[in-house]
Amino acid sequence: MKWLRQLKVFCAALLLTGCFAPALLVSSQAQLMGELLRPLVGFNPLDVKLFENPLIKDRMVALMGEDNYRTATTLLYTATALQVQGPLYFVTSEHSPLPHLAEKSGFVWNSEHNQMAVLLVSGGKTEIFAEAVNSAAGAVVPSWPKELVDYTSPDKLKQKAIAGAISHLGLEGDQAALAEAALSGGSVENVLEQQLKDQVPDPIEEIKQKVEAGQEELLAAPKQRFNQMVQEAVPTDEDVVKQFTGKTSAELEQAKALKKQLDEAKARAAANVKAAQQQPVKDKATLQKEAQEWAKKQAAEKARQQVKPITQPVDDLLEELKEETGNKTSTEKKKTGG
Repeated sequence: MKWLRQLKVFCAALLLTGCFAPALLVSSQAQLMGELLRPLVGFNPLDVKLFENPLIKDRMVALMGEDNYRTATTLLYTATALQVQGPLYFVTSEHSPLPHLAEKSGFVWNSEHNQMAVLLVSGGKTEIFAEAVNSAAGAVVPSWPKELVDYTSPDKLKQKAIAGAISHLGLEGDQAALAEAALSGGSVENVLEQQLKDQVPDPIEEIKQKVEAGQEELLAAPKQRFNQMVQEAVPTDEDVVKQFTGKTSAELEQAKALKKQLDEAKARAAANVKAAQQQPVKDKATLQKEAQEWAKKQAAEKARQQVKPITQPVDDLLEELKEETGNKTSTEKKKTGG
């Protein structure tokens, strides 16, 4: 009985391992992809050889085959950087080195579902390669960044292809409209009919336009004369000012400016007079005394300036004698010891 119980435990372990192994594998693979791509956001995929990494290359080859992998990566290596948009890490080609095989390629990895998807656009048609992923809600549909959404819509791809063909043929105007109708499956007859209507005007509408133009022309002269009469009858502000003052507005403004300058000059003069009046007034005797003292000082200074050239040699000689006398005295003191 004991060995039977052990066998049951062993079988249960095998069943549990079989259930959880795929989930653990998917989780670790998503973690590795995230650790690989996150530091490379903003880098040129060609410089870092992004699509040569086994984590990406093996899944792409298994998803789309060796030939499609080479075509897609050749286009994807023209991209400038690995980008991120929400949970999507993606690369979009800038141009096509292989226009005969594909015109556009895009690579997307969804970090939420660990789903890889690649698209190839050739001849205006998009071929999508996406890994099959299931969730609680069912099969997961690939998500695309805004840079690649237009390439997953058949209608928008068709419009782009038509626009490219018209541009390549150099068609413009009516010819471009006819070509667009023919390529898009529209009615060429309706386009031609509308173009003819635009080129050949309706005679009734043309007569109506001429009548309206004639009426406008007939009414233009009376309206102009009426406006002129109104202008002559209603004087302007300038006319009213000149009538009552005899001067124009410019002359009045000039007079106002001149009056303002005179008023300012009067105010400054009044301020100077007031300041002079506030100073203390000296009596006549004090003024005479100050004048005499000032005259004496000026006379003494003038005399000193006149005598200085004469007395200067004598002063210099006296200064030399003082110096010699002082030197002799100090020498004698040294000799006598005191």
